Amino acid sequence: MSNITSLADTLPARIAELFKEQQQSIVKHTDLIFARLMMCQWIFGVALALWISPRTWTGTVSQTHLHVWAAVLLGGAITSVPVLLGLTQPGKTMTRHAIGVGQMLMSALLIHLTGGRIETHFHVFGSLAILAFYRDWKVLISASAVVYLDHVLRGIFWPQSVYGVLSAPIWRSLEHAGWVVFEVTFLIISIRKSLSEMLLVAERQARLESLKEGIEQTVAERTADLTRENTERRQAEDQLRRSQAQLAQAQQIAHMGSWEWDLVENKVTFSEETQRLYGRKPEESGSSMESCMKQVHPDDLPRVNKIMAEALRNRQSFVCDHRVVLPGGTERIMQGRGELLLNSQGEPIRMFGIVQDITEAKRAAEALHRSEEQLRQSQKMEAVGRLAGGVAHDFNNLLTVIGGYCALSLRQIDEAHPLQKSIAEIQKASERAASLTSQLLAFSRKQVLQPRVLQLNEVVRGMEKMLRRLIGEDIELSTAFDLLLGHVKADPGQIEQVIMNLAVNARDAMPRGGKLTISTANITIDQKTHFRNRTLDVGDYVQIALSDNGVGMTEEVKSHLFEPFFTTKGLGKGTGLGLATCYGIICQSNGDIRVYSEPNSGTTFKIYLPRTDAKLEPTANPESGRLPSGYGIHTRGGGRCGSAQTRGHHTARARLPGAGIQQRL
Repeated sequence: MSNITSLADTLPARIAELFKEQQQSIVKHTDLIFARLMMCQWIFGVALALWISPRTWTGTVSQTHLHVWAAVLLGGAITSVPVLLGLTQPGKTMTRHAIGVGQMLMSALLIHLTGGRIETHFHVFGSLAILAFYRDWKVLISASAVVYLDHVLRGIFWPQSVYGVLSAPIWRSLEHAGWVVFEVTFLIISIRKSLSEMLLVAERQARLESLKEGIEQTVAERTADLTRENTERRQAEDQLRRSQAQLAQAQQIAHMGSWEWDLVENKVTFSEETQRLYGRKPEESGSSMESCMKQVHPDDLPRVNKIMAEALRNRQSFVCDHRVVLPGGTERIMQGRGELLLNSQGEPIRMFGIVQDITEAKRAAEALHRSEEQLRQSQKMEAVGRLAGGVAHDFNNLLTVIGGYCALSLRQIDEAHPLQKSIAEIQKASERAASLTSQLLAFSRKQVLQPRVLQLNEVVRGMEKMLRRLIGEDIELSTAFDLLLGHVKADPGQIEQVIMNLAVNARDAMPRGGKLTISTANITIDQKTHFRNRTLDVGDYVQIALSDNGVGMTEEVKSHLFEPFFTTKGLGKGTGLGLATCYGIICQSNGDIRVYSEPNSGTTFKIYLPRTDAKLEPTANPESGRLPSGYGIHTRGGGRCGSAQTRGHHTARARLPGAGIQQRL
């Protein structure tokens, strides 16, 4: 009640303050209007003088008319003071009286410049009407006094300048003054009415402010009373239960973060450990659950919301693994557990729980799973390799005997002998079988390699013409070389065979044509990359990639891709040893080969070979006739014949004179 009384006591002062503020605002605004108006009037007066009487004549001599100088100098003097005050000191009493006097003097000057035209006298009445904008009757009085004195004095001493005649009776000045008084009277009445309305508006505004302040104060006091009462009652009821719950939580969540969600007020509080895990600031404790959920990864958010909604609906606890995004953008994996606290009616009023960062445990489990899969695959490939190598070695010994006896038989019989063609076909078959055993030996890593320092850019360039013929005209071959590519140490013939096998594989994947891209790059495997894939040790590597836009392959096909004799081609269209051979050669060279493919999205094979700082070794003349590994070389009687079997394809054979025993490189 005392507050309401004090507000009522201050009401008249507030009304007067608001009224004065409105009046001052109007006065300042009107001062600025007149400052601009009087500048325009002065310019107009000069222009009017130049138009009406620019020159005056004395006989045959002319000069600038006195009216022009009066407009420029006298008009400037009349205008300068009010304009300066209006711009620099708006709102002051002196300013508006100076403007009123200046405006009336400017009216007198314009009347003089027009020779006392009756129409120009209307400028006086218009000026008085505009001066009424001030809503200050004293300004009208001072302005009217100036008009009256001007008309009386000039009407007596210089009537032509005010009335346009050489003489005028005194009553004419009184008549003009009467009309001015008539207008000013009604303007003063209008001003008083306007001031009354302004006072009424100020009173209404002051009462509204007073009423609003009183209501706000009353509401604040009542709200504070209710809040204090509710807080005291709730604290008295919950203190013991909260202490017991916090003690139980402390025993369960050692070295873990805890959180508590007030379902009634929708506020979540965190322990210091939880704030650290989530990268949250202490002042963020007490935010809403919706705000907390913004840190959950967008892909996991629907699942987390569903789990918590089910826990609330079924009145049960929950466990939820989910990803969160920390303020710096880092993703972590958290495991949250929650329990519900119910009121006497069985309604949930609070949820509390723990949260634990399980990122490293998850990553370790995933890495272990990958390692187990890689180990199983490696063991499977190793077992298949040992089996294939043993079979190939024994079978190759038999083929050597067969080939040797075929060569001896061909030397001992004439070409016209009926068995000559049969023995030759047996020899061809043994050569093809020897090629297969060579690929099996490559897969089982039992070949004898002759490694040397290579520059893979040069290896690919040296094969480019052969590769273009091999893949055909329907397939575009493009290369993208790293000009700063490092060196590797490998068997050049074996590397060429790997590239050729992968190119043929890409060609077969693009039966309607396409594009094959061969690129090279320097790659560094760091600890982070090594953690994701442990098949390569940490270090520097050279990568060569072959990419096509063919049919691609499924995950099922990729899982068996490097197994010997596995093929997706029809019967007779491939041995299934090409990629197995590539795998064996690269692994024997301490490298790795990976495949990236999806159905209808093409395939990319990436080969990684350890980079070396050794310098390039001198290479043989590229025209010397060296062929990629896998080609058979036969000598007969000092001559040579060459044949190549690649996926069942044959090249032409050239014979030179002589005979000898077959040798296998």
